[in-house]
Amino acid sequence: MFNLSSLVQKAQQLIDVNLPSPTERKPSKSELFRLQFRLPEAQNPLQEITSELVLAEHHTLRAKEETYKDREKERSQGNRYVGKLHLSEKFLCFSTQASSFLPTASTTTSSSFTGQTHGAGPAGNGFTLPLCAVRKVERLHSQGHLFSLAITTSNGISDPQARHNPPQKFTISLAGSQQQCERFCDGLKKGLRAGMRDVDNLRKVVSQCYSEFHLADEPVKDAKSKPTPAREPPDTGLGTVFRYPGDARKLRDKAKMRLWKEYMRENGRNATLIRQPTFHKLIRVGLPNRLRGEIWEITSGSFYLRLGQPDLYTDTLSQNSGKESLAIDEIEKDLNRSLPEYAGFQSEEGIGRLRRVLTAYSWTNPEVGYCQAMNIVVAALLM
Repeated sequence: MFNLSSLVQKAQQLIDVNLPSPTERKPSKSELFRLQFRLPEAQNPLQEITSELVLAEHHTLRAKEETYKDREKERSQGNRYVGKLHLSEKFLCFSTQASSFLPTASTTTSSSFTGQTHGAGPAGNGFTLPLCAVRKVERLHSQGHLFSLAITTSNGISDPQARHNPPQKFTISLAGSQQQCERFCDGLKKGLRAGMRDVDNLRKVVSQCYSEFHLADEPVKDAKSKPTPAREPPDTGLGTVFRYPGDARKLRDKAKMRLWKEYMRENGRNATLIRQPTFHKLIRVGLPNRLRGEIWEITSGSFYLRLGQPDLYTDTLSQNSGKESLAIDEIEKDLNRSLPEYAGFQSEEGIGRLRRVLTAYSWTNPEVGYCQAMNIVVAALLM
């Protein structure tokens, strides 16, 4: 017998890809939490509380700060966002989005991008902050909230002597009973102690981010002292050597870099980046080539995976050096057929990078190893 209801349901799923299928397994709370904030598999939601994120005012207003009275100063603070503050084993997460733990939530709606103001993904305003990136937490005296925490991050940790990059600070006001707030603060205290073990990993990963170089101070030029040597920029792909695809003037790469530099100076970068509405606008305008890989890593969550194992790539290559496999034989066949029109893959430099990435992946994921067209995907990422 013809079932009209099932046909209508299938048609709705084709129209709206975010509708859960009837056969889709109901995801657990931990899975939805990880999908919403793009966290590694080992992370689980330990604490959750309604809170208000209060950011510092723009730097152009800070010079006038002394002229304000206390009440006027409080009003002159920067943007405020009300949302949910979540705590896991190694991360402190805040989002203005509706919680992904709703009864109607599904794996599909939590893992797909559905815009800035709706959906269950991490596109809302907020942050995903590794606890190892928190330098100091202070409790503030507040009339409006029972618990207000001033958080100072390790923004610029790879360059502690930077003159024009002051520590990043923001305030979180917890909204709940005293018992809820104390429980959350106790969990945060334990997580911060445990996070000290990951500070070295954070330094290693952050030092490879272009944003650290982009926001670093200029070399000091003083007649009395020796000039400070210029810092070498981190590797941002083959485009730095063989030029990036497209016309840089039409793409307005320099203008985009200036906008991102201004945003990151006010809202943190890499591990400490805070998502405000301007963040989403800058992404829609288009990412500058030198920051593309870093922003991709942060928004996809691969940055937080690398934070847990910063040496996985190099260790995998060194441990399997000289070994042979069927996947490696297939990789060698396709190396010279990977975007040959690009100058970078007509050189040993580009071919060598492509070979190393594909080989490392084949050893990391032996069930897949290598299949055709993976070389094209990796080649595009390496540019």
